[in-house]
Amino acid sequence: MKVSLTGFKIPVDNLNVAIAFYTEKLFFSLLFREDSFGWATVQLENQNVGLYIPGKGGGDRKAGGSVDFSFLIDDFKNYFQKVKEKTKEDSSDVITTADNLKIFESTDPSGNVITFRELQ
Repeated sequence: MKVSLTGFKIPVDNLNVAIAFYTEKLFFSLLFREDSFGWATVQLENQNVGLYIPGKGGGDRKAGGSVDFSFLIDDFKNYFQKVKEKTKEDSSDVITTADNLKIFESTDPSGNVITFRELQ
């Protein structure tokens, strides 16, 4: 049996601003957008993520805070450098967690904290 996770979604305040941040600063690709229900699907490598305006059909969670999942990045050092160059103060430095994982976090324009983790 193979198990995988899908259906990640992040509430945002403004779809235009969110799409620009995720595509231009975090290097996601835009796959789909539907303004009538406030939804966009972006992708980083093989992982799709929904961006949605709360209350328009994608969900009603409030934007901001931790998103409770992280992206596992195989070329972590290079990806961090590219993101940090684009996001500057919106991204943390790389930190090593108590369980010896290397991570960094980026905060999107809606205040959502997105975590990226090194593949070990």
